Amino acid sequence: MKNIFHEAIGSVNRTNPIGSKRQDEPTLLVRRTHPVASFFVILLFALMGSATFGQEKSFSIPQPNYEFQFPRDHGSHPDFKIEWWYITGHLKSESERRFGFQATFFRLANVDAETHIYMAHMAVSDPDTGTFLHEERLNREGWDAFSKVEDLDLRNGNWTLKRQFDGEMDLIGSVQSKAGFSLKLSPAQSHVIFGKDGISKKGADASAASYYITYPRLDVSGELQFKGEKMAVTGEAWMDHEISSSQLDRNQVGWDWIQIQFDDGRELMGYILREEDGKPSPFSSLNWIDQDGSITVQKPDSYEWKAGGFWKSKATGANYPTSPTIKTTDPKTGKPIVLKSRPTIKNQEMTGKIGGVSYWEGAGDVLDGSGKVIGKSFLELTGYVGDLGEKLR
Repeated sequence: MKNIFHEAIGSVNRTNPIGSKRQDEPTLLVRRTHPVASFFVILLFALMGSATFGQEKSFSIPQPNYEFQFPRDHGSHPDFKIEWWYITGHLKSESERRFGFQATFFRLANVDAETHIYMAHMAVSDPDTGTFLHEERLNREGWDAFSKVEDLDLRNGNWTLKRQFDGEMDLIGSVQSKAGFSLKLSPAQSHVIFGKDGISKKGADASAASYYITYPRLDVSGELQFKGEKMAVTGEAWMDHEISSSQLDRNQVGWDWIQIQFDDGRELMGYILREEDGKPSPFSSLNWIDQDGSITVQKPDSYEWKAGGFWKSKATGANYPTSPTIKTTDPKTGKPIVLKSRPTIKNQEMTGKIGGVSYWEGAGDVLDGSGKVIGKSFLELTGYVGDLGEKLR
């Protein structure tokens, strides 16, 4: 574990805000690698902090019935160890050409909770050509990498996400020199908070939890540049903001996570937390979001998540179930419903080199039992390249 950590952090240049070298530190540069690593790398850094740096500060953990205050809680929470702001979406050009995109900003508190490490991921997919582009950045806190307190204002290099006074968000990102976007994200409905009493539990341990704030539907407009072509785009996106100091239980090896935006205006967020014996953790759940923002929670004994559509990666050898089928009861109608996620591109694997954690995450369509498209999805599959839980313990 220590070797993986040093591979991730040891080669990253640390610069002070004006870019001059400190005499008490090695020379540092911002490290950028072609593949994108998962937010699980951030968890890995966090859980290995005490082994690497010595005695660890006690970080906050989510408390029941916390009084959320907005826009304050859209901003950074430096007393927690791990935090990320995660946006995935579907874009369409004026010529009806379709794209998927991902933009994620991470904050990791160092053991003294006074300094922070910032990672960011960007990705764009083009189903027309089967192209999947992705990029990763890792920076120490400074003038060009930060997450502000009190409101949403994030930066990693020239990648930014900032909330405006009217509640809209501006997102600027790029992928290598091949793609770039400038997008306006407008909430089509208010944010929701997942979990009982404001806590999203991932395990029995009190620390295996997060504050989980989501905008389940954002209207998107702006400009996309893709391989030299500039085009106006519109679409819809999903935004997660999670705040925690640890999330996984010790017996969990990975998870399958999905978000769905239905054509009827509803949404669904669900996941299977996979345990060492292959069974789903009782902390797995499906969360249906109605048009008015009300949430209906279904536990794993009330739905079936069946793996399917396996795709084997040439890069990592992982065999990912990229087309899962979920069988459950539609809380609106009370009738059985079948939901199948079908990827727009088979290869949407993020081959993580910084922390040695690879995963699959990509855009898809959602079909009902008759094969009719009834919505769009983003699917995340982790722990298929070795035991994720082992790396996080």
